[in-house]
Amino acid sequence: MAKPIKLRDFLQRVKEIDPAIQIFANRGKGSHMMLCKATASGKVSYPIPTSSGEVAGPYQKAVIRLFDLPENAFKK
Repeated sequence: MAKPIKLRDFLQRVKEIDPAIQIFANRGKGSHMMLCKATASGKVSYPIPTSSGEVAGPYQKAVIRLFDLPENAFKK
């Protein structure tokens, strides 16, 4: 399982890897933010919790899978 990384580092890496992914801080419910990307088959979006200040491994894997990022996107 991937180690948790800081939210700021996570968001920075997402934008570096794929600038087409948009980050919406005010669209998620409660303490979540949304990552969104328009694709040929439609719009893909995924909520990321922000309350702990870290993004856990399962969320990292889901973002990699949904947004088609490289497997080593969040490894140091």
